[in-house]
Amino acid sequence: MEISMYNIAFGVTTDDLKITFAKILHEPPFPSSPPLNFEIRIINDEFRWDGQEGILTLPTKDAGSTVLHAYGRTGIVIGGRKIRLIEGMQATTDLNNNNNIKRMNDDLIRPREEGILRKNKPFDLLRYSFGRFLRDGSFSSQVSSSQAGIAKVFCDLERRQVRFTFQPQPQPQINTDRNSFRGLPSINLEKILGHQTLTASYVPANIATLVGNPDEDATILFIRADAPPVFTSETEHDGRFRLLNNGKPERLDGLGDKLPIPHGSHSLMLAFQSQSDAHTFMYACRDHLNLRYSQKHHVRIHDHSSDSKHTEELHEFLSQIPYELAFEVYKAFTDHVLRAKETLSLKAVILSLKVKHGDDAPQIFRTFAAVLGGHHANRTRRWKRRLQRQSREATLTSLLDQATQEFITERQKPRPLLAPPPQLGVYLSYHLIVTPTRYILEGPFTDRSNSVLRRYGHPECFLRVSFQDENRAKLRRSDDYSVTAILSTRYRNILHNGCTIAGRKFQFLGYSMSGLKEHSVWFMTPFQDETGKLVDANRIRGEIGMFSEKLVTQPARLAARWSQAFSGTDPSITLLAEEVDPKCPDRRSTSGTLMTDGCSSISVELARDIWISLQKSKKSLWKLRNVPSAFQFRLGGAKGMVVQDPTIQGKLVRLRPSQIKFDAPTNLTFDVQATSVAPKEMFLNRPLIALMEFLGVDTQRIIELQDDDIRKAQSIRSSFTDASKFIQQHGLGSSFGLPSLFSNLSSILKLQLVYTREKPSFWTSELILNSLHCVETHALREVKYRAHIAVPGSYTLFGVSDEWDCLKEGEIYATVFDEKTGDVHHITGDVAITRSPQIHPGDIQKVKAVRRPELEHLTNVVVFSCRGQRPLASCLGGGDIDGDDFNLILDPRLLPTKSYSPAGYKEAPIATIATACTISDIVAFIMNYIEADLLGLIAITHLRFSDLKDPTCRECIDLAKFFSQAVDFPKTGTPVYFRSLPMLPRSQPRPDFLGGESANITGEQFYESPKLLGQLFRRVPVKRWMPQQWDRSYSPSNGAVVEKALSRVALRHLDPSVLTDPNGELIDEMSRLLDAYCERLLTIGQTHTITKNKNIHVSEAELVSGTIMANWSDHARRREAVTAMNLQTDELVRAVRAELQVKAKQTVQTVQSGSEEAPQAPESETYDEEDYGDWTLREELSDTERRSMAETFKRSWAAWLLAEGVLRRDPSRFGAQSFGLIALSRMLEILKASRSSRSL
Repeated sequence: MEISMYNIAFGVTTDDLKITFAKILHEPPFPSSPPLNFEIRIINDEFRWDGQEGILTLPTKDAGSTVLHAYGRTGIVIGGRKIRLIEGMQATTDLNNNNNIKRMNDDLIRPREEGILRKNKPFDLLRYSFGRFLRDGSFSSQVSSSQAGIAKVFCDLERRQVRFTFQPQPQPQINTDRNSFRGLPSINLEKILGHQTLTASYVPANIATLVGNPDEDATILFIRADAPPVFTSETEHDGRFRLLNNGKPERLDGLGDKLPIPHGSHSLMLAFQSQSDAHTFMYACRDHLNLRYSQKHHVRIHDHSSDSKHTEELHEFLSQIPYELAFEVYKAFTDHVLRAKETLSLKAVILSLKVKHGDDAPQIFRTFAAVLGGHHANRTRRWKRRLQRQSREATLTSLLDQATQEFITERQKPRPLLAPPPQLGVYLSYHLIVTPTRYILEGPFTDRSNSVLRRYGHPECFLRVSFQDENRAKLRRSDDYSVTAILSTRYRNILHNGCTIAGRKFQFLGYSMSGLKEHSVWFMTPFQDETGKLVDANRIRGEIGMFSEKLVTQPARLAARWSQAFSGTDPSITLLAEEVDPKCPDRRSTSGTLMTDGCSSISVELARDIWISLQKSKKSLWKLRNVPSAFQFRLGGAKGMVVQDPTIQGKLVRLRPSQIKFDAPTNLTFDVQATSVAPKEMFLNRPLIALMEFLGVDTQRIIELQDDDIRKAQSIRSSFTDASKFIQQHGLGSSFGLPSLFSNLSSILKLQLVYTREKPSFWTSELILNSLHCVETHALREVKYRAHIAVPGSYTLFGVSDEWDCLKEGEIYATVFDEKTGDVHHITGDVAITRSPQIHPGDIQKVKAVRRPELEHLTNVVVFSCRGQRPLASCLGGGDIDGDDFNLILDPRLLPTKSYSPAGYKEAPIATIATACTISDIVAFIMNYIEADLLGLIAITHLRFSDLKDPTCRECIDLAKFFSQAVDFPKTGTPVYFRSLPMLPRSQPRPDFLGGESANITGEQFYESPKLLGQLFRRVPVKRWMPQQWDRSYSPSNGAVVEKALSRVALRHLDPSVLTDPNGELIDEMSRLLDAYCERLLTIGQTHTITKNKNIHVSEAELVSGTIMANWSDHARRREAVTAMNLQTDELVRAVRAELQVKAKQTVQTVQSGSEEAPQAPESETYDEEDYGDWTLREELSDTERRSMAETFKRSWAAWLLAEGVLRRDPSRFGAQSFGLIALSRMLEILKASRSSRSL
């Protein structure tokens, strides 16, 4: 009988399958004497992306039925992936009578180690060279085997890597002084220092293909890589490795100090000793690592090892042109689109570009580089194909000239396209990512600004620098290697001495606290201000504020104070000196404990002015009319929270000593980091669930909540209404307004996602279905791997102090108000309160929520009592009220039945030096932080001990103490030392719920956790899924359904002609807009991939849903990438919406605070977008506004029709579907507003 096998991991071989199935088929209930014969073969299909297929052949139907009965539903996990088994076409096979199948016996099930050793045979190389492939397919050799030594390569199956090793031959040193060592015994330095082995390790995911060159030399193979290998060095003494650095190899930036790897030179040429060796190595990589192999004819090899000498000349040239253009040119060099020598050959045409086209020059060169490197969108494929075809015989100069002319032709338009409406608090940022081997330039991107950028201007002179590993995760210590050397030789050098980017020398400036945690800092290059004075890093740091003599001897604490100026904030108003009271005393307990740490009060009138100022800079002037009760702020050297106090007259903000970190009396701009304008959802997480289980919470209730989340996630593809609610709750799809769009599709167009007899109108847009699939996969992934479970009816709120002293010890006050729905929740009774991150059993406390008339004006904050001997906030994981979020759990079944005293930790001492610290001391702290950042390790180790024992075991309590110290490490400079941590043996398996997204949890490294986290983990059905490019010959949009639904909607409130065919001029304008949008969207998609492969980008569905489906080794890094991606798509969508908008006057509406009204801002002419979704709050619309709505509807209708036409002609056009959704969303907003207004 034949059984078909699907979803076989690419790395699994036939032998792996035979070994696994032999263990199954040679044990009961199958016969053991004689053992059952079987045959296995893998069907190689290079077009399958989701795994291999295979066939298991058994001698009898009974044997096949038994296998299917046992494993048909559950599958068999091999190589970390579950293989599906389905009955095949052939019912019976006579294996017993035919001898064509070898009996599986004990000889076949050989020890795994023996097989690995045999397959890991290293191959000696005659020579090697690191380099890169050029545009014409030839290979540019950058670092070659000039140094004497032994080079080898092998297919390492144990680590699943291709490993290249090089042992340099020691150079003899001749002592010319014959008398200096006379009479002394000879010393064998090689024996003392040992043999050094340099290794370059490639993981299969980073290898695009193995390339053979049979026409030129059959002994040569190329490893064509998309990313650099990991370079390490280890030393052997008397046959024993790893005696230094605690027995670990050291990470390097190349093949030793003398051979750093130039930009883009991560491919490798291997010259074997024989053709047989080359073929054997190729087959081993292809069969066991599933690497692709291709043959290229006549691959020429160029020696470009001298290219590095042109780099200085390139920087000299780039220093003479505007930075915005120089950045694009240098980015083309670091992205290895152009060599330095090639770039210099373009000097004249680049200078001409600068003179003739000014501000457009960077965009022109960016487009040219994208075409040259293959990173281009499909919007202008004809001229790009022509450019690429011409590139075979044309010069780079002529190609850039041609690209310029084509760009200018396409940009002939009556109005600028995709210039995002100006927004305060937003700027274009330039990014540099430093890895062990390369610089990666990104941007310019839209980003949130800070007070330094707003104060000094010149955003192009500031650079965000992130230190990452080659896989874009944080560079961390590992069981396999040490990072001490690479931090010292590469990262420390850049921080201390600066770096040269596009001809400008950038120097370290500072960091924000959130940036430091992600190993990201600020650099800047000196410039002159408007008065002609030099602005450099020393001046900026010196003008941040005045610091005490004690503070300047504490490097970490001083840098933490600087960080206040680099926090992302929104500017509001500049206060007068008399509007700030800096002498408001802190409240303390009778024992002297601080009870108001980080919180003070603000008058209602001043809070209203701040809110009006913030609203002016936002895209919507009407959405949120109620002034928030509290603001998280930065004001000069002060930071923390302020809460509205109606008893304060006039305009006044009070500051307490606990808020004033340093003096900056001249900086009176009130910068806002966040507000309490709306409540946040409350979600469980793994540490919290572990503590709740121990404290006697009803675990069945948590399981029910998880089941509810799973059900909701799986139901979003069946209902627009359910999808809208779920996406809104999880904060997804906000850039494209998916929650509002889906709600309007259901309520206005009466469309559904699936056909039902009651509601037969349904719309099956491929992009919407894929976007919802992304949302579902993302949500289930969060539930499974992070236990991210929603708790309905519970909230996450800012904490503030009881300025009225009306709460008793153990009492809190909270009222939740949702302005969008009008819902008000007065919280009373028993409440569990906690704060993330939780780690100690006392981090969850039960309190009493009460009502107090003095506090009734406060919403969406939790008010803490100032009575007692210890503030409640500090009992919750050492929190305070300077901006911390607190979780309020109201579900009675989730309240702890046991209590545990909160932890009481001593504060770690602040690292201090003898003299005023210099920038070298700050750099030393940053390096120390990157290497000794153990927060994640401590949290994971705590979960492991907690699962084996419980959260009150000695190890967990010790880890909780160390965790508190590690949290404060960025502010104290006192690290947690790795050796002081309680650790489990390396052989101890992990609980299955700690298995990552790609982990094989069925292996010996994991065990099934019997506790709640294990149960929850195993209950979530997550399937790895990636959106696929549309490959059909018809449109994926199915837009006729929408057009029919629109025709049924009553348009009497608008001009009936809004659905007529638009004129040619408008269609041409929308066509240019679509082209520009698609180009920009693809650029965003290419930026936020884990790989820099030019053919890979984030899909349109991921961009629309605000998710990234690819597995990243660092979840935090993926979350950061998603945040940056969403910020950029939000700006892009805003720009498109603004282009669809007709010029109109906007009036700032009345802003309410309680029953009072704020003065109205004057009317002003603007080209910003109108948010018609919020005009439903208006009771009356003017004739001008009605005309504006009708004209905007017409423009949006034209954009929709254009997108539909493009998709019919080119169904796979990237960006066209989402462009249509933006236009459709605009039309539905207008329809909703026109129907809701009483004046129409």
